[in-house]
Amino acid sequence: MGIFGGQNRVKSQSATTTLIAEGCTINGHIKVANHLQIDGTVEGQIEAKNQIKISTSGTVQGEITTERLIINGNFEGICHATYIEILSCGRVSGTVYSDNLSIEPGGKFMGITNPSDQIVEEQEHHESLSSLDELDHQKEKVVLINNDKNV
Repeated sequence: MGIFGGQNRVKSQSATTTLIAEGCTINGHIKVANHLQIDGTVEGQIEAKNQIKISTSGTVQGEITTERLIINGNFEGICHATYIEILSCGRVSGTVYSDNLSIEPGGKFMGITNPSDQIVEEQEHHESLSSLDELDHQKEKVVLINNDKNV
């Protein structure tokens, strides 16, 4: 059947893992259905359904959203993850939203940690402040419409 015959194909062991190789730089938005391993450099927004690994040669600057984040390289930015592991060579700087954060001896974290549900509370608080501002503006409009000369 030739080289590309259906019977002799070998399926890749890592068919569900997307790899950004060392020496590769990506700027922008990455969305992956399963797993992502970063050996290179990424600047931007990253979403992976299951897991993101940043290896010792990997660097990420931006925002990450995933179920599990494993950091053994460098990460700077905002992270939303159910589980976060900072390994012995991992360096993290930024804001982390997670209920499960572990740091191995040698791993470094500089930043702010928040529970994963705090972002929802912050959004609700921001929305309530916006509605209060809107009410204040409506009161100002009523005062501006008043044509009473005795005021």
